[in-house]
Amino acid sequence: MKLMQILLSQSEAGAETYFEKVAVAFAQDAAVEQRLVIEAQPSREQRLQRSGVDFRTLPMGRMTKPLFYHHRLKREVQRFNPDLIVTWVNRASRKCPPTSAVVVGRLGGYYDIANYRKCDHLIVNTPDLMRHVTGHGWPQQRVSMISNFGELPESLEVPESLPSIPADHRVLLTLGRLHEKKAQDVLIRALPDIPQSILLIAGDGDLRPSLAELATSLGVADRVHFLGLRKDVRALFELADICVFPSRFEPLGNVVLEAWSTGIPIVAAASQGPSWLIDDGSNGLLFEVDSAVHCAAQVNRLLVDQSLADRLVEQGRRTFSQEFSMEVIITRYKALFMNLVAQQACGGAV
Repeated sequence: MKLMQILLSQSEAGAETYFEKVAVAFAQDAAVEQRLVIEAQPSREQRLQRSGVDFRTLPMGRMTKPLFYHHRLKREVQRFNPDLIVTWVNRASRKCPPTSAVVVGRLGGYYDIANYRKCDHLIVNTPDLMRHVTGHGWPQQRVSMISNFGELPESLEVPESLPSIPADHRVLLTLGRLHEKKAQDVLIRALPDIPQSILLIAGDGDLRPSLAELATSLGVADRVHFLGLRKDVRALFELADICVFPSRFEPLGNVVLEAWSTGIPIVAAASQGPSWLIDDGSNGLLFEVDSAVHCAAQVNRLLVDQSLADRLVEQGRRTFSQEFSMEVIITRYKALFMNLVAQQACGGAV
């Protein structure tokens, strides 16, 4: 099968990171001939090259983008002549050129379905997103629910220096762009009630100054490390004792899957995605959205009860291996792709 995946985004957010992970997984499959089309971006290109992924870039220069961007996109699709195209994020789905290939739009959020009119089929990663797209008029037979996997490919890692941790302190890790939806402020507000702990915040965004000011006002600035955008996530998980995911709004929550895959106990706000993934008290702990008090209480439960932490890790690994591993998810992708291509070959609707 000839598979093309298109990402037209300069962002380094969750969807774009997961795109890279899926690309690496398919690059390792001898039964799939894959090619990516991405916007020129040196950091992404370096990671994909190191991972052995075949890709082509679209020009992003001030003069070259308006002159050649769309022509190059159309040419790359025609030259590769794929059996199936996966379009990632709204822009790729809108701009996908005319093609005889099956076009599958991948949604990881509550996006406007109008962006996906060129798609023959959709993939969503949670049951609630399935309800979202069908509730907005997308035919149920043309959408499939396949969630994400949690492994962190080593080839995508970019090593950086790690902060030094006092010997008598535990490490709390949270990951995500510094945005109101991600609720890092809740975790910082919880920190005064979580003794002898260091908080690592991996991510960047406009809220960094206000979050730093909050930490100072609460007297915990010396215990909060703002790490910025990181591509050494495996190393950060290895350093952490507990992963905390305080998002107010989260369709899925890749961080939960990554914690399970790396054997770190997870404490998360009971927003949409984490509350679907986590069975509270079995494979993780949940706390009330926006409640710093409940967040601190759940983290402290783990800090004082190693047997509880061990049970959560064991069950998290079991949930992960059965439903959210790379092998499981890529197998589901391939089965869907082959079925859609076969349907089209027989003249059926996909």
